[in-house]
Amino acid sequence: MVKRTIWKVGKDDPRKVVHSLKVGLALTLVSLLYLMEPLYKGIGKNAVVAVMTVVVVMEFTVGGTLCKGLNRGLGTLSAGLLAFFIEYLADAPGHIFRAVFIGVAVFLLGAVATYVRFIPYIKKNYDYGVMIFLLTFNLIIVSSYRVDNVLSMAKDRISTICIGVGLCLVMSLFVFPNWSGEDLHKSTISKLESLANSIEVTVVDYFYDSEKQENEDDSSEDPIYKCYEAVLDSKAKDETLAMQANWEPRYSRSCHRIPWQQYAKVGASLRHFSYTVVALHGCLQSEIQYKAIENAMRVLEAHNRIADLNRVS
Repeated sequence: MVKRTIWKVGKDDPRKVVHSLKVGLALTLVSLLYLMEPLYKGIGKNAVVAVMTVVVVMEFTVGGTLCKGLNRGLGTLSAGLLAFFIEYLADAPGHIFRAVFIGVAVFLLGAVATYVRFIPYIKKNYDYGVMIFLLTFNLIIVSSYRVDNVLSMAKDRISTICIGVGLCLVMSLFVFPNWSGEDLHKSTISKLESLANSIEVTVVDYFYDSEKQENEDDSSEDPIYKCYEAVLDSKAKDETLAMQANWEPRYSRSCHRIPWQQYAKVGASLRHFSYTVVALHGCLQSEIQYKAIENAMRVLEAHNRIADLNRVS
């Protein structure tokens, strides 16, 4: 059973096998920073941070890797600069004032950064970057009170993170890339076709003769459920792909901004229409079917609206 499941995952989407090999290759390359003596002397023990960065940042799609990689890089860099600026201000007065100043800075930045994460736009696009900013800032500013060479430690940490992020971006962009925008486009087309098939099967099921309905088994339910089940469960996937696609470079000739959020709106409309199909299918399964004609007309009108949205997008 386990072997069959493993084989099915790779057979359904061979890109997952390629992505697994890409992650293994990236981890092998970044491990050379720790395994090779010349590289280890240049970077030190912080080479492990590069390995952790590859594990965390490397995503299946280009958009996901860009989102996490740039968030991690910008969060680490901005936190390091701000931590050194605050440490410079706190270094002038006495030892006690320095501890109080660092404590107040940690409290204010921690409270502000945590509150900012509740803003919907920040939560959706930059939550990971704010979290990395908060983590890096606290590590540097608190360590600076006891450690003398915190500047060297922070420099090594930032450099290793940049190496890990850069390697992830190269592997994602140039080695068999998987585009979030392309996946979102194909997913939208698939949902349109699935919903159209479910409408067709439902209408055909309604216009069957009653004698044929009594003699048939319930096998006609499978195509309907399979068609609209994927549409109903697509909200989280559509929003994630649309967000990741916004981070991807414009690979078209015109380099115009592609309205990926419109795909998410089309997906929301498809889910709304699929609820009508579910209700119509429930009416067909019940004994009271005099309202099914009205519901069928609503479904056909919804189908026409979906076609219009598809042409506009």
